[in-house]
Amino acid sequence: MVRYRYTPEVLADAAARARNVTDVMRLLGVRISGGSHAHISRQLKRFGVDTSHFTGRPRGLRGPRHRVSSAMLLVQLPEGSRRTPGTRLKWALCDIGVPERCEECNVGTTWRGGPLTLHVDHVNGDFLDNRPPNLRLLCPNCHSQTATYAGRNRRPAPSPASAGQPPTGHDPDRIDHPRPLDPRHVEALVRQVAAGAMTAVEAGRRIGCHRNHVYRLRHRLEQTGTIAPQPRIPRGSVVDHALVVRYALANPDLGPRKLADLIRAATEGRERPSHGTVSNVLRAAGLHTARARRTRLSGQAGVV
Repeated sequence: MVRYRYTPEVLADAAARARNVTDVMRLLGVRISGGSHAHISRQLKRFGVDTSHFTGRPRGLRGPRHRVSSAMLLVQLPEGSRRTPGTRLKWALCDIGVPERCEECNVGTTWRGGPLTLHVDHVNGDFLDNRPPNLRLLCPNCHSQTATYAGRNRRPAPSPASAGQPPTGHDPDRIDHPRPLDPRHVEALVRQVAAGAMTAVEAGRRIGCHRNHVYRLRHRLEQTGTIAPQPRIPRGSVVDHALVVRYALANPDLGPRKLADLIRAATEGRERPSHGTVSNVLRAAGLHTARARRTRLSGQAGVV
């Protein structure tokens, strides 16, 4: 192991210009390592070099952060401030004694054996109003049902008239959503895309949709000659439950899929139940298993 030997004068000069032992090592040209750090520290102590001014913190790192109290977080922020993270607001609420439970359904921080993250909800929808009466803890389900979830009904900016300013012709903060184009104009743009005269991206920008929707409109135009959606075919009449039960009892070993196929074939398509519908009907009637159907048949036949 390499030993670095320096005179007390050299060590004292380096220590006077350093903030910590690592700085001393850099000034002396010593490779930064744990063993060298311990060796230089011992040498400084051995020769009684003054290190009272050492901070113990590497150069460039910040000092200890001052703790922010809950009273400093739970306040009304001025306009233009950044939003306070929900984790900090949740800590502040718990710090003042708010129980870590959903105020609506009373669920805690666990759900079905797993951790559940509670959300911080601003009652009036203003995320700058962090005063305790405007904050509450909600589970994700209850939070999604509130009128202010994800920016719903966010407090609008005050108008110039209400702020005592003369109204201007245009509000620069207002987002003007374009009106929907006339269907004939949309079809003309899609025809240009089909002819190669315009890209789908440009057509989507003019229509106000994604280019993938333009591709779907073009495909519909090529298949039907129009971009208008085809009318939905009305669903057939409600499946006759008694008919399904009758066929199930007559064929107790058939599953829902084969029973659905049998009913469609026997009625020549007049009844077209899906296998899911057949399964639901049989389950409601208590005949969803072959054993249950045989038991029903035995009871009807009087077998004890």
